[in-house]
Amino acid sequence: MNSLVDGTATECVPSDDRGLLFGESVFETVAFLTGRAPLWERHLARLASGARALGLEMPDRVVLERECDRLLQSRPADRAVIRITLTGGSGGHGYWPASAPKPRRILQRRAWPGAIERQRREGLGAVVSQYRLGPAGPLAGLKHGNRLLQTLIARECVRRGAEEALVIDEQHRLAEALSSNLLLVADSRLMTPARTEVVGVGLSWLGETLGEELEVDSVEIDRLETLSEVLVINSVAGIRPLVAIERHRFPVGPVCRRLQSLWQKELFPCA
Repeated sequence: MNSLVDGTATECVPSDDRGLLFGESVFETVAFLTGRAPLWERHLARLASGARALGLEMPDRVVLERECDRLLQSRPADRAVIRITLTGGSGGHGYWPASAPKPRRILQRRAWPGAIERQRREGLGAVVSQYRLGPAGPLAGLKHGNRLLQTLIARECVRRGAEEALVIDEQHRLAEALSSNLLLVADSRLMTPARTEVVGVGLSWLGETLGEELEVDSVEIDRLETLSEVLVINSVAGIRPLVAIERHRFPVGPVCRRLQSLWQKELFPCA
């Protein structure tokens, strides 16, 4: 069993689902280790925030926990990933929502990505994407279902033979990676960009853990060569170093190894 749609084991979603038609959805991608999701509370909080922003009723957490457990127990494994999607359901007329909307919840189980451990050890090669992060709008900060920019960047990575991409904003400042937030090391400073579309739960955990050590600042792409380490972080892959960005080369440095050790110790001690 790989998917549950409103609690039913199926791969099918109605063709009139508003998430499919209009991107009216929010989602979370959750890492599980031996049945436990270390960042579960953060994922739930962000899902609830996104649901409120779209006017969707948040499912009961007990229901979500039960359905995640069903998917995990169907094919037991030490590690797994579950994506939880909440859509606007069916109904309405065009863009106009139904008078009494009934959200649809979709849970999909995925295998643990096989490349993560290698990427954590050896790092990734990245390009600077041709696509720019536009001005912040009303959807800024939402983990919403319209990921067209990200799919375009992913196609660009395939075309250019890269595992990751850096995205800059209209002022040529570093913003984020394809599906991760950025961590930048310059001299003794550890920074994360001030401008990003979504602050990931992994980054929010790290920020609370490190406190003032993690600074929020703007870094122009022209300053890339002044950085000593460049890292990407998300809730599934954890912390991975970028060892090549275009013509620039970076070491897998001590800050990366220290943060990886902290991530492992605090969140995944049994891994």
